[in-house]
Order: sequence, then structure tokens, then C-alpha cells
Amino acid sequence: MNRKTISIISYLTIIGWVISFVVYHNGGRSSFAQYHLKQSFGLGVFGAILGVIFIPILPIDPLISTLFTILSAGVAIVLIFGIINAINQKRKPIPLIGLMFVDRFNFIKY
Repeated sequence: MNRKTISIISYLTIIGWVISFVVYHNGGRSSFAQYHLKQSFGLGVFGAILGVIFIPILPIDPLISTLFTILSAGVAIVLIFGIINAINQKRKPIPLIGLMFVDRFNFIKY
């Protein structure tokens, strides 16, 4: 796989991220792929945190359910931006939260 393919697949489910991570560490290393692995991992962590916070309280309040739906749609939109950046071979952070992930997740080394 080339660096563009690794980057795109990293945004497609947790299994796609794991496949990209394994390929990256077995000879597909590039700073471009590393950048998108970090962005997609950060987005996955952010989505998981939203789930842990909101899912237990969803049955309690319909307003919380609506807020969770809006935030989940926002995560999906941001995910699409990440995929588009990978397709266009741009090293651009995903909107709103991407800058938080640029210098994090040091286990993804180049």
C-alpha cells in the first residue's frame, strides 16, 4: 500500500485503522501516513469519549439525545473532511479538533 491508501483506510472504521497501522509499521512509513494515522486515531478517541459520556444518560433526557445526535453527525462530517484531505494528499488538520492531535500519540512514530 502507498502512503495515500494507508491514510484513507485509516479513517474507515477501527479495523481499517488497525490495518493501516500494521502496514505503516511494516514498511509503509511516511510522514504523510503518520499524520493521518494520528488524525484518525484522535477522531476515534474523541468519538469514543462522546459515547462514554452520552450513552449512559441518553434514556434520561430527550434533549441529551438530540445533542448526542448532533455531535455524532459532526464527528461523521469531520471524518469526511479527513478522508478528503487524505485523498487530495493534504496534510491539513481535521476541522475543530484536529490541531489537538498533531503532536499527540507518539506511539505512531515515523
